[in-house]
Amino acid sequence: MAAGYDVIIVGAGSAGCALAHRLSADPARRVCLIEAGGSDDREAIRVPHQYFSLWGTDVDWQYVSIPQPGTVGRTHAMPRGKVLGGTSSLNGMVYLRGAATDYDRWERLGAKGWNWATIRRSFEAMEEVLKPSTLSPHNAISEAMVEAAVQTGLPRNPDFDSGTLDGAGWNRSTIHQGERMNAHRAFVDPIRHRPNLTVLTDTHVTRVHLDGQRATGVVVRGSGGEELIPAGEVVLSAGAFDSPRLLMHSGIGPRQHLEDLGIPVVADLPVGDNLTDHLLIGIVYTSRLPISTLNAYATEGCAFARSSAEAEECDIEISFAKEPHFAPEANDGKTRYTIIPGITNPRSRGTVRLTAADPDAPLLIDPAYFRDPVDMEVMIKAVRLSRAIGAQAALDPWRVDEHFPGTATESDEAIAAYVAKDVSTWFHPMGTCKMGQGSDAVVGPDLRVRGIAGLRVADGSIMPDNVSVNTNAACMVIGWHAGEIIT
Repeated sequence: MAAGYDVIIVGAGSAGCALAHRLSADPARRVCLIEAGGSDDREAIRVPHQYFSLWGTDVDWQYVSIPQPGTVGRTHAMPRGKVLGGTSSLNGMVYLRGAATDYDRWERLGAKGWNWATIRRSFEAMEEVLKPSTLSPHNAISEAMVEAAVQTGLPRNPDFDSGTLDGAGWNRSTIHQGERMNAHRAFVDPIRHRPNLTVLTDTHVTRVHLDGQRATGVVVRGSGGEELIPAGEVVLSAGAFDSPRLLMHSGIGPRQHLEDLGIPVVADLPVGDNLTDHLLIGIVYTSRLPISTLNAYATEGCAFARSSAEAEECDIEISFAKEPHFAPEANDGKTRYTIIPGITNPRSRGTVRLTAADPDAPLLIDPAYFRDPVDMEVMIKAVRLSRAIGAQAALDPWRVDEHFPGTATESDEAIAAYVAKDVSTWFHPMGTCKMGQGSDAVVGPDLRVRGIAGLRVADGSIMPDNVSVNTNAACMVIGWHAGEIIT
């Protein structure tokens, strides 16, 4: 039996690394951070423009959704990091805190103590370590697209991280001195010397070990079979797919689902429900001017808007890309740029379920894209706003034509058909271990799994509702804030 720890954190991703940084600051607390993947020391992780090359490789769990009726029966690849740093090692490096109303809504939904005023302080403290920044100088085409957004009537937003998203401007990124600053490099690598911190890589946790209604450690698969690593407390930071997977394999989840698979039920909780994800699509323009490779494949600027006057916060995010993104390959050698509309407050909710009691069996991931028709209505509005941006005077020197989907795609019906055929996930799964205080919650505001002592969840799965932006910053602050909660 391995030596015991005060706290085991399962998952060295965005939340887990931030949490390990905080908890191991107490020299009296023995912390073990466990990662199923290996080292993040490879060029494609360090160099920002190479992140696409990581998807589908050994550092990606290579999850795939089930066929989606709302996207003409297509399945969707859902890259998730299987490496130190987790998905922060292979994402687009956009850093956005979110709207103040996002976190205030969490509190209204039962997540007491997670309001904007509190979480903003956590962001500020965390950023002293992470140091996200805007890319400078900006690429000329990005300058033109931000200016075009302002020309549509959107305000110029000097600071998206102030709590107000409305408008166009420059977002921060997790890029430092030209290299990706993933969660491991930011939070763990500088403190690996701490004698009370143990980091285990290539270590696959199969379930939480329970003694009745108390977590007493984790079970890992080794060369000699299963092994128990004991701990006083276990925190799952394995993400929106693997935290619910581990709970369900441990007997914590929907009773009927677990019984159908022959897994003894320890706690009947709605684990794996409430899955939500952001969607986007590309509107690609042919450029008459050459486009610099400065800040290639990194989002420098974006815009946020509300689909209606009644919207509590911005539910449309528009990113600006210097390359032909999220569109069919053209392979004709022409220079192109992309305006990328997306929806960030979808109403559709899906599920994560097991397919067997075997920990190696694939997950059944159903994001339920466009199950609620309002999501398509908002996406159509996002496409129309993006086209309005693309038609502005600031882009006149650049624009030859709309290459994709093309001006023939004009009616609501035609736009909806193009969206269903080509829409992509923004790779922002969240919500599957919902935080709150009612029967629909998996964890309470203190992140404790309801009815189970010594077990918490701290990652994007606990979000009770969407954040209105890219999710990486919110996942990191969940880990950071968890370090303030756990004593």
